Amino acid sequence: MHPPTGRLKLNVDGAFKLANSGARGGGILRDHEGRCVFAFAKNYEGAISALDAKTHALWDGLTICCNKGILDILVETDSLNLKRIVTGQMHRPWKLTCIIQDVVVITKKLKMQIKHVPCEANQVAHSLADYGCSTEHFRCWDSGADIPHVVKGPYCLDKVGCPTLRL
Repeated sequence: MHPPTGRLKLNVDGAFKLANSGARGGGILRDHEGRCVFAFAKNYEGAISALDAKTHALWDGLTICCNKGILDILVETDSLNLKRIVTGQMHRPWKLTCIIQDVVVITKKLKMQIKHVPCEANQVAHSLADYGCSTEHFRCWDSGADIPHVVKGPYCLDKVGCPTLRL
């Protein structure tokens, strides 16, 4: 679902693979017509869990919004635990205290609502997170035309409202 007119929506996701301790994340900010305002992907070296990677992706997305002067956003994540931690409904894990505190500080500067969505509703952010493992540096794109080819399919399907099905 696109955000209502006048609001922007930030979808974020992160992933962690224990086998190689690889963590990555990504996100996309879209307008009410589903157009990309910006997208990003990053490899999170040193992250300790999927929740850590998702939290870093949220921090990156919110920081970009603040730096661009975008202060009224709807955030969607497929991590119910992240949503609960950010809204104070769940205690934060001790090992993630610093990054989560940074997220909380940023959210106080914003008019932000965070909600949990199923994985199927977060496919573009998931694709960006997957792309994050193939890059050594933070990558940011300012339009849907510039996003990586592997993300364009999910982005175009999402933009026209085509649902993604869980296999």
